[in-house]
Amino acid sequence: MLVVVCCHAICEDASHAAEESSWRLQPFQRSNEETGKPGEHETFIHHILAAMLSSAPRSSTLVMFSGGRTTNSIWSEAESYQQVLQKLNVSVGGGKRSEQRTAVEELATDSYQNLLFSILKFRKLVGRYPQTVTVITHAFKERRFLELHATAVKWPLSKLRVQGINPPFTLEELEQTQKGESERAHKLFAEDPYGVRSPLTDKRKARNWLPHMAEGLAVEKEVAELLQWDGGRSGSEIFPGKLPWEET
Repeated sequence: MLVVVCCHAICEDASHAAEESSWRLQPFQRSNEETGKPGEHETFIHHILAAMLSSAPRSSTLVMFSGGRTTNSIWSEAESYQQVLQKLNVSVGGGKRSEQRTAVEELATDSYQNLLFSILKFRKLVGRYPQTVTVITHAFKERRFLELHATAVKWPLSKLRVQGINPPFTLEELEQTQKGESERAHKLFAEDPYGVRSPLTDKRKARNWLPHMAEGLAVEKEVAELLQWDGGRSGSEIFPGKLPWEET
């Protein structure tokens, strides 16, 4: 089993991860004393803890922190989350810290890459593809993974689960966030499933993504072709090749 923790920021002082000042946050992720909005770093810690809890009964589970070097920090998002986990002193599979089964995927710059690159990193580390995948992310992104990303990479829908944990929203904040998700993510990925056209590709570039970074991720020829697929003539055509994880 693979549990993917989608990373959303970088913690630069894991020893004080509960403090907002320890994190590199975007303006919309920061707290607001006037409205009572908490910093989203608290939600990111909940994502880490949720992954540990979901993997606890299964010693064969690998928890993958997924997030690239999206800023000029010395840390990738994934590295910083793993450091936070170490400071939290939470075990995986009920074992000791030395037995924790975690890994980092340090290339992903968006949710599509979080899913695909984590599956490929699992293949590299374990020698096979995971039987099931659980993604830990924000709740407002659940349908993006289940309806769009899984379809784009042909991952069996019966073998993908998404556990969403949102920041504590007011009704107005929730409605604004859901509207933004629909217009600036779900709709865009529906039209451009592989994120290779503007504006999705612009977001990747702004997060330090370069296409050559995908080289070497694939083991099989068909997977390498998927990494190069651009959506065909329409830009929204699903990859036509047969992938090793597809159900027969």
